[in-house]
Amino acid sequence: MAASMRLGKAADPERQARLVDAIQSGHLDGMLCASASEVLLLSGYWPVMAASIAIAAADGSVTVLVPEDELELAERTSWASLVPYKPAGLKTLKNPIDLVREPLAAVLKNVGLERARLGLQLGHGVQPASYLVMNEYRSSLPQLLGELLPHAALRPCDDLLEDLKAVKTERELGLLRHACTVAAAGFAAAADAIRQGMSEVEVAATAQAAFDKTPEAEGLERSYGSFYCMSGPNAAKASAAFARTRRRVIEEGDLVMIHANTCADGHWTDITRTFTAGVPSRWHRDIRTAINEARHAALMTIRPERTGSEVDKAARDVMERHGLGREFKHATGHGVGYAAANPNGRPRIHPLSPDVLREGMTFNVEPAAYFDGVGGMRHCDLISVTKDGAQVLSDF
Repeated sequence: MAASMRLGKAADPERQARLVDAIQSGHLDGMLCASASEVLLLSGYWPVMAASIAIAAADGSVTVLVPEDELELAERTSWASLVPYKPAGLKTLKNPIDLVREPLAAVLKNVGLERARLGLQLGHGVQPASYLVMNEYRSSLPQLLGELLPHAALRPCDDLLEDLKAVKTERELGLLRHACTVAAAGFAAAADAIRQGMSEVEVAATAQAAFDKTPEAEGLERSYGSFYCMSGPNAAKASAAFARTRRRVIEEGDLVMIHANTCADGHWTDITRTFTAGVPSRWHRDIRTAINEARHAALMTIRPERTGSEVDKAARDVMERHGLGREFKHATGHGVGYAAANPNGRPRIHPLSPDVLREGMTFNVEPAAYFDGVGGMRHCDLISVTKDGAQVLSDF
């Protein structure tokens, strides 16, 4: 195995140090993850088809089993030791779990985890799509580990992983800033395209094309995502957990909401802006004033040691003072970075959230008002917590 091991060219000693702390605090000897976002967390590499497996040892060293055809990508973005394996071939016809058995056994032996307390993902989770199709080992992976490690203790480490994902390193924050800069090109194009007679699909396609072509994505291995347009009564439906572009034609005076989830090498944004087609009415201006004030109140509340519920209350109190409490139909925000849209992502900026803010946490702040059958307005930014307060990563 040693002859085929390769070392990634990236570095994130901050993340590796946090891995050591997490493994020790969880009374574990190591962690093993196969979901794409968690492999990214442990190694810096975001798998394409989610067939990779990352193994972190107690000293912070990480080894990733990676399909041969993804090795070049992994080498450029990971700091881990990389062990390529062949997930398919003409000389055999086997399931993925059978093909990974031998290289996984060799790695586990090499890092000394045969009798380990090994942390695994065993609970519910959210995964952004890393490709159009993604491998899922499901229960076959714990079953295989039970066979390969009969003397090991397999334990859930889901909470440890969620806590690790909540606080970003400087390297990860840099990628999120880059993702926001790339996304800005799509929003600028959408703003220019919105006018009476344009359809939602045309506006969304204009934004998507500008995003895809912008030179700001230079230096990223994988930059992609989706832009959505929702106008008039469709914007009123944007309080749902998902966005949806329809073929509706924009009319004069419509509120037009542009929403985007984009990524930079697996690190995701969650951004929304709302425009008026034509001249804004007094009603539009009043709603925008309320949302801007709620956003400002939330930003002024954000700092280490405050809770997610305190930030939510700051924004919600403003909306209620403006008579828009019932129209603000969702939480003020949720953790963003390792997934684009995860309402349970930490920290949860929710009326009931006990989550305590820490420096390096990233989440969205999205005060909004939705009026059934008429329209909706939302302003959603990606925020990071600094020692002094809030930094807006999507400040455009």
